[in-house]
This record gives sequence, C-alpha cells and structure tokens, in this order.
Amino acid sequence: MECRKSMQVAVNGILTIPEYIPDIDFILRVTSTPIIENAIVIDKQISFSGHVLICVEMVSSKPDCLQTVHFISYETPFIGLMDHWCARASMDAQLNASIKHQEFKMLTPKCINKLIVIKISLLRLTKSCRTVNAHCSEPRLTLLCKIPPPSTSTAAQPNLTTPIQPIDFHSDSIDFHLPQTLENCNTEPSANASCSICGCKIDHV
Repeated sequence: MECRKSMQVAVNGILTIPEYIPDIDFILRVTSTPIIENAIVIDKQISFSGHVLICVEMVSSKPDCLQTVHFISYETPFIGLMDHWCARASMDAQLNASIKHQEFKMLTPKCINKLIVIKISLLRLTKSCRTVNAHCSEPRLTLLCKIPPPSTSTAAQPNLTTPIQPIDFHSDSIDFHLPQTLENCNTEPSANASCSICGCKIDHV
C-alpha cells in the first residue's frame, strides 16, 4: 500500500461564453481557486471532492459596444482518492489545495479550452473527537494579455492632436473574495506524533 502525502488531479474541458456576452477577442487574465468541500477518511484511503472557482476577465471583439471588458466565473468540480497507510475510518483529514499548472486557450469567440492541474496535500490526520482546521486553498493568477513596452523612437509615434489615455486594468478593480491562502491558515503547532512513513501530523487520543 502506497503512503501518499500529496497527489495531483487534472481538470480539463471547455468553458462556454454565455450568449448575453459579445464575442471575445482575447483573454486578459484568469484566477483559479481550488476549494475542497468534503474529505472522507476510510481505511488506508482519503476520499475528497470539491470544485475550482475560475474567474475570467476578457475583452470583447466589438469596440462599438458600451462595455468592452467582461467578467465571468465558472465552477468546475473535481474528485480524487489518496492512499495513506495511517488513515482509519475514525479519523478526519485536513487538506490543502493549490494550482500547480493552468492553461487557457481560446478555440472560438465563444469557447475557451482549459487545463488545470491541482495539487492536493495532506496536512493533518486527527481523531473525529478532535477539532480539525478547515481545508486550505491557494489561488493562482495567470496574465494572458502581455502589453508590449512603449517604443522609445519619436518617429514611430503617431502625430495626434488629442492625446489618447491608455486603458489601465488595475488588479484590485474586482474583488474576487478568494479563500485564505496557506500562509494565513490557522494551523497551530503541535507536539503530536507524526507518521513515520510520510511525516504528516497525526493526532491520537
């Protein structure tokens, strides 16, 4: 029996843009946050399930519309099963989820292909009568629109009578209300014994 302290889960598929949003020209940025909803400990295994909250910010291909920047969010479910030699049915598990890799590609103005690799780590095993901290999540931001640096040559600058103000997309313009990161997770230190195989914390009565 393999004793795992972490594993990876792949989430892929197509994200469809709703009809009320105009055709998309390109994607500005994507923030993905894995959220573990349930973790069930059985003999020598830990079953978990959750979803990935995907927040997409994109630019419309129609410059004449009133709103050019659009925002939409998706929830994509995932499940997994982790082997652990010390896991017993009377225990609870505290897990951490983070995005190891994510890739988004526009297939059509209404379809986005996604590939997300989630890393699930076991932080703590405890008896059911002991209080266990909530599962931790680490969001991942990916900038897909790279603005080229301005040219230093004055000859290449267009001769405009009225200066055009560049559009500045501030990172704090939208509050995603993401879960706390691992650094802010309240994992209190404990002198309890650790698993001799993988080193994860295991509380006993």
